[in-house]
Amino acid sequence: MDFWFSLKKLLSIYINPVSVTLELVFLGIVLISFASRKTRRTVGPKWGRFKAFLGDFGVFLVTMGMIVLFLCSIDPVAGFLTLHLESRHPPLAENEGTPVLAESPEYIVVLAGGHRAAVGKPELSQLSRFGFARVVGGVDLWRKIPTATFVVTGHPKETSAMRAVAVRLGVPPESILEESESRDTKDHPVYLKPILGNSPFLLVTSGIHMPRAMGLFQAQGLDPVAASVDLQVWPFRTETDPYRQGLLIPRVENLQLTSAALHEIGGLAWSGWRGEITTPSQSKPEASETIDRATSEQKDSPLSPGN
Repeated sequence: MDFWFSLKKLLSIYINPVSVTLELVFLGIVLISFASRKTRRTVGPKWGRFKAFLGDFGVFLVTMGMIVLFLCSIDPVAGFLTLHLESRHPPLAENEGTPVLAESPEYIVVLAGGHRAAVGKPELSQLSRFGFARVVGGVDLWRKIPTATFVVTGHPKETSAMRAVAVRLGVPPESILEESESRDTKDHPVYLKPILGNSPFLLVTSGIHMPRAMGLFQAQGLDPVAASVDLQVWPFRTETDPYRQGLLIPRVENLQLTSAALHEIGGLAWSGWRGEITTPSQSKPEASETIDRATSEQKDSPLSPGN
């Protein structure tokens, strides 16, 4: 297995608020316990001061761990990090449910988001939440552009599950193309480039994952149109659910949002360090313009009603 791939996956484990918290608290408790342990022989003042320092540092680590857990569990932090990523590539503008695009795409490319296949598990339950939401979003776009080829990309078990879900949702098998060599986001554009060529295509993935995906595709010389789905926070950072009031109340779902956002931020930093993304990707005009502006230009779009 590739060393850098394995190292990245290992490091990604530690960009997780729960893991970071447990590590800080565990190390802090170890230091506190060591500093509190009585020795059988008399020690000098320097050793005593050193043990006191270790105890104080242990208390500091435990405190920091709890602060990290609290911050990552509240709406302002989770919402800010998530919106920072999702706002880079907003969803496609629509006019009466129809995407407003400059040209009709030949492909709708849906990136894998993980799977949890097991013997006896229903087809609609074999994808992770991210993977299922991406396929559903891709199928919704395909229904509006049925002439496009529906492309699923990932490793074989993922693409098989994605194909099954797409077929169950109405996409004809003959309209689906599988790319099953990819095992990571950076692999998708590499293996898809010979398939897509210079054809226009929509890139479908979770909004929080889109900045990294767009950067990697553009670095390979491809020119995708970002079609973000599975948006958790965009367009507003504040939560409007009347049953979830209280910005400073810790919640498990915020931990999940923060974890996903930190994973993507870490992935962007890694790809930049590895030279896989030369510059931070920017939203394409058709994806970043507001719905009002896109609607005003809908007469010139071949996918607009009436054309």
